[in-house]
Amino acid sequence: MSTEINANVLKNFIVKTIGGDKLTQTNAQKYGIEADKYVEANKDENTYLELDEIISDSDLYEQFATMYQTQKDQDAATADAEKEKEEQAKVKEKNESGV
Repeated sequence: MSTEINANVLKNFIVKTIGGDKLTQTNAQKYGIEADKYVEANKDENTYLELDEIISDSDLYEQFATMYQTQKDQDAATADAEKEKEEQAKVKEKNESGV
């Protein structure tokens, strides 16, 4: 999957996903981030990672970019399915009214 996602778009996605602008190690594990990757990215050794630390770490950037792309693909598939369902309903309605 492509990880060529604008940093600001990715930051917004991360905030939406994690519910804030700081990522704790406990939450990181929830998103499948390995403990050693978390520690590597935690440059200032706080109890959390800030958005800039996430974005500047290539492994975490790639992981969240993949999550973003997956979510985007799922949203598109859902929208396509809903559109198809609406079109089928219109055809059915048209066929029933023409009878």
